[in-house]
Amino acid sequence: MLILTGFGLGCLACLFFVILRDFRHQLVGKIFLLILLSATAYLVAPLVPGGWRWMASDLQTAMPALFWVLCQLIFASRPHLRSVWGFLALYTFIAPALARPYVIEGDSSDLMMFLGWELGRWLEYVVVLHGLLQVTRHWRVDLVESRRRARLALLLILGGSVGIATVSLNFGLFHDYSRGIIVSFAALATLLCFVSAREGILALSPDARSSQPRASGHANACASAGSVDAENNQDLAALNRLMHDGFYTTEKLTLKRLAESLQIPEYRVRKAINQTLGYRNFNDYINHLRIEDAARRLAREPETPILNISLDVGYRTLSSFNRAFRDIMETTPTEFRLENHPDKKSHPWGVAKVRDNSSDQLLE
Repeated sequence: MLILTGFGLGCLACLFFVILRDFRHQLVGKIFLLILLSATAYLVAPLVPGGWRWMASDLQTAMPALFWVLCQLIFASRPHLRSVWGFLALYTFIAPALARPYVIEGDSSDLMMFLGWELGRWLEYVVVLHGLLQVTRHWRVDLVESRRRARLALLLILGGSVGIATVSLNFGLFHDYSRGIIVSFAALATLLCFVSAREGILALSPDARSSQPRASGHANACASAGSVDAENNQDLAALNRLMHDGFYTTEKLTLKRLAESLQIPEYRVRKAINQTLGYRNFNDYINHLRIEDAARRLAREPETPILNISLDVGYRTLSSFNRAFRDIMETTPTEFRLENHPDKKSHPWGVAKVRDNSSDQLLE
């Protein structure tokens, strides 16, 4: 067991210094370092003196929540940490930490035992599964090929290891030496991912999105095309023509379907959208085009119901349109329409008139 523990600690130490060097200024790197600290606590827990085991227990309990946060930061185009899922992730390690000194088996009520211990344990599985769902659900829309492959392998390794470790802790299915096997495998495999796909791994953080200028709309795209090769310039021109004709309003639009319509290989479409327009996520690119169109119509067509506009630009439900509009414009469609209504200053009752015309009080 000591050999496995030592090997695991060595791999974790190597990962720690690599991440500290390359990611220390990014939020995703800080979360990764906390995961390594949690993994270290999980690995050495049997060797920790009795008086300090509470600290090791609290640290390793935070592993599922930290994994969920990492999935959000890496995969979500706009991470929503302050959400119901964020609350559940927080509960999984805050509740046991608070319950440890006060909720004792045999002395506390069944309700306190459930809220302090049992509920948090079940929510750990839910949080890990939700994180893995984020991995498998959104990785295909990533436009950076090296990052797309590297981060899928990385997070599946981490997710599988966190899931196994969580089950082993909650049900006591493994012996102490199993900790060394789990951590050593996960740490070594993750380290190999960093070594073999360093460029893709370094692009994990959403902080890197701001490093590349993003063109807004279609007119600016051709201006930035001078720095790319002729093939990419042609692909970009074809893409702009198709989007100018409103192809982005197609429901359930995928990158594969777009490439087929352009009759251009998918990898070249990825390159045109990513390297020239500055988008790292295909859905983010399509949403920007749709919301730009919707914003123009909201300002120019005060009589058109918001639901009609949302359907026209490609959204199947008003809720998905509202969510995308808030993410991009940082306001609701109703508030945007009111702010941009041409008669806003001359009609003190413009708010009521616009709401009546758009039937917004029934839709949102």
